[in-house]
Amino acid sequence: MEIYFLATVLFATASLVLAAGSDADIRRGLRILPLYLLVVARLLALILALTVYTPDRPGTVGGLGALEVFSVFCIAWALLETGRQGDESRSKLVAAGAGAAVLLSVLPLIPGWPVPWLIHSLAVAVFGPVVLSISLGTVHWETATPLLVIALSNFMALFGLVSLSWFVGLFAYALLVYAVHRRTINRARQIYAARQEAAESLAEEAVALGQEHQRWLEASKTIGDVSNFDYALDHIVRTMARFVQVDQAAMVVLDPRQEGVARLSTFYSPDRPVHFSVDDAVEFALDECPPLKTAIESRTQSMLYPQFDGLNKLYSLWYEERVGPTLVQPLSIHGQPVGALILGNPISRRAINEKDVRLCSALAGQIAAIVEYRRRYQALKHDFDALAAKIRQAAGNGDLPVSGPVPVLLASGDHPDEAEVYREILQAINDGVVMSDRLGRIRWVNRAAENILGFSAVELIGQPIARVYGAINSREPIEDLMVAFSRRNQPLPTFIETEERAIQGQLIPWRNVQREWQGIIAVFRDVTREVKVDQSRNDFIAALTRELRSPLTTIKGYSELILHGMMEQYTPEQLRVQQIIHSSAERMEHVLDNALKITVQNREQLLPRFEDVDVSRVVREALRGVSSLAELRELKLHSEVQADLPPVSADPRHLRRILDNLLSNACRFTPPGGQVTVRAWVSEERVGNSFVPRLQIAVADTGIGIPPSETKRIFDPFYKLSAPEVADEADGGMGMGLTVARELVQLHQGRIWVDSVPGKGSVFNVLLPITQKF
Repeated sequence: MEIYFLATVLFATASLVLAAGSDADIRRGLRILPLYLLVVARLLALILALTVYTPDRPGTVGGLGALEVFSVFCIAWALLETGRQGDESRSKLVAAGAGAAVLLSVLPLIPGWPVPWLIHSLAVAVFGPVVLSISLGTVHWETATPLLVIALSNFMALFGLVSLSWFVGLFAYALLVYAVHRRTINRARQIYAARQEAAESLAEEAVALGQEHQRWLEASKTIGDVSNFDYALDHIVRTMARFVQVDQAAMVVLDPRQEGVARLSTFYSPDRPVHFSVDDAVEFALDECPPLKTAIESRTQSMLYPQFDGLNKLYSLWYEERVGPTLVQPLSIHGQPVGALILGNPISRRAINEKDVRLCSALAGQIAAIVEYRRRYQALKHDFDALAAKIRQAAGNGDLPVSGPVPVLLASGDHPDEAEVYREILQAINDGVVMSDRLGRIRWVNRAAENILGFSAVELIGQPIARVYGAINSREPIEDLMVAFSRRNQPLPTFIETEERAIQGQLIPWRNVQREWQGIIAVFRDVTREVKVDQSRNDFIAALTRELRSPLTTIKGYSELILHGMMEQYTPEQLRVQQIIHSSAERMEHVLDNALKITVQNREQLLPRFEDVDVSRVVREALRGVSSLAELRELKLHSEVQADLPPVSADPRHLRRILDNLLSNACRFTPPGGQVTVRAWVSEERVGNSFVPRLQIAVADTGIGIPPSETKRIFDPFYKLSAPEVADEADGGMGMGLTVARELVQLHQGRIWVDSVPGKGSVFNVLLPITQKF
C-alpha cells in the first residue's frame, strides 16, 4: 500500500511540473491549483499510511478515505481545465458538481459514517465525466478516461480485489500525466499559432507601412523637383493626380491682398488638359463655395461625397457638371491658411482610400511651403519687372548708364539719380547686403540685412565690419580675412548655424576699376526654415526607421530559427509560411535601408558650407579611411596630386564624402591584386571663347569595368550592374554611393562622369570650380 501511495505522489508531482513549466496562460495559477492540491492530498495520504494508519482504527480509515475521494475530485477539476468554458447554465452545473464532490470528500471524516468511502470515490469518478461532458457540450474521452479507470479501480476494491485495484489506480494516474501532457502540447500549439498569426499580421503591416512610407518619399521628392516656380502649382496637381489616381485635381490659392477671396490657380484632368497662368486664374469669393471655405478656415481635411450640399459649386469653378467623392486638403503656413488642394473623382465616382488621404495629409506642409514661396516669387518678380521698366525708361531717356560697377554708384555722389535707382533695387531683394569702406567701417545696409541681423541701419552704419562678420560666419577670424582679401579677388563663402537661426552668405572683395582696394561687400540670406524643414524630415524618417526595426528584427530572428531547424519540427506548409514571413521581413529591411540612404542623401543636399579646402589633405584622409578595405581585398592604393594645387572653394565634408564613395566603390569592384589610384590636378575647361581653370579629380581602378550600355545609368539611385560577376564583387551594396556623389558634385556646380573599358577598369572623373559663384 505504501508503494501505491508513493507512486501516486510521483505521478501527481509529474503532472504538476508539466502544467507549471509549460503553461504560459495568464490564468496559470488557477489551472495548476487542482494539481497542487492533488499533490498535497497524496502526500498527506502517504504520511498517514506510513505513520498512524491501521485497518482496525475507523478514524484513520475515514481520513485516508476522505483524502482518496478528494484526490478524485482534484483529478476531475484538473481535467475540466482542458476544455472550454460553457454557458451560464453549464457553469452552474459544474459548480454544483464541485460542491457535491467536496461534500462527499468530507463525509467519510464523520465518526460512524455508514457509507464506505469507496462508494463516495466511485460516485465522483462516475459522475465526474458526465458533468464534464455536459459542461463542455461534447464527450472528451481523453478527459474522461482517467476518471473512468479510477471508477473501475473502486469497483475492484469493493469486490475484494485490492491489489489489482491499486495497479489499476496507478494506471489512472499515469493517464492523468498523459492528459496533462497533451493539454500542455495543445495549449503550446494554440499559443504558437496565435503568435504566428500575429507575426504574419505584423509582417504584413510592416511591409504595407514601408511601402506607404516609400510612396510618400517618392511623392515628396517628385513634388520637390520644381525647376520653374511659374509652373510649380501645375507640377503639384499633376503629381498628386498621378500618385492618388484621381480623375481631376485643382489648386486654390488665397489672395493675400483681399480677405475672403481665392483663385483657382491650376486644374488638371487627363481628359481635359488645361493650364492656368497667373493672369487667367479664376477668382471667386470663398462665401460662394461653403465646403471649401469650411475646410480652409478650420484647417481640417474634408472628405466630401456627391450628396454634400454645395459640392456642385466647387466643381463649377472649372466648368465640371459632374460631382463625385472629393478630398479637400487645406494648406497652411505657421497656422495661416494659404489655399487648398482639391482631388476628386466625378467621372469614376470612386472613393478616395485612407492611404491616399494620409498621403495628402503628410505632403500638405511641403505643398503649402511651395505655394507660399511661389507667391513670394511672383511678388518679387513683379517688383523686379517694375524696377527694370523704370531703369529701361531712364536709360532710354539718356539719364542712366546701363553699365558700371554698382558699388561705386552706391558709394559715390557723382551720380545721385543712378545711385538711388540701384539702392531701390538692392532694397527690394530678400538677401541681406552690407557694404564697408577700405577702413572696414560699414557704409550701407539694406532692409533685408536689418531683418536678418536684428539691428537697424542706424545701429550698424559706422560700426566695424567685424560686427556683421561675426553674425554670419564662425570659421575664420576677421583679421585673417582682411589679410587674405588684400591679396586675392575671390569671394569667401560663409555659414553659421545657431539654435535660433542659420545664415548662409558670401563676402566679396570690393575693388574699383583700377583694382584698388575699396572695402568688403557682404551678401547673405536667412536659411533657418530650410534647415529646420530638412532636419524635421530627417528626424521623422530616422525615428520611423528605428521603430520599425525592433519588431522586424524579432520577426526575422524567429523565422530564421524556424527555417534552420532550431525549434520543433514543422510541416512543409508551415515552413513555406515561415519562408514567406522571412522573405517579407528581408524586403522590409531593404525598404528601411533605402529610406535611410535617401535620408542621408537629402541631408547632404541641405546646404553646402563653402570654405577654402586643401585638396591634398582631403585626398590623404580619404585614402587612410579606405586603407582597411583595400588591405582586406589585397589592393594597392596610390595617389598623384599636383604639387602646387591651389585651395578650392568647397564643402570639405561633401568633398570627403565624394572621395569616400568613389574609393569604396572602386575597391569593391576591383579583384585582389589590383590597384586604385587617385589623381588631382588643375585642368582648363572651355567656356565660350575662353578657358576656365577647374579642379579635376580622377579615381581609377583595375576592376571589372562597366559595359557602355550602363555607364549613363550607373549614377541612378539603387541601380546595380547586371553583370554576373558583380554579385561576387559588390558585397551587397545598395546602389546609392554614386548617386550621392553625383548629387554632391552638382551642389558644387560641377559634373561627374565615368570612362570605362569592360575587363580593364574604370575612371570616375569629377570636375569642380576653383571658386564658387554666389
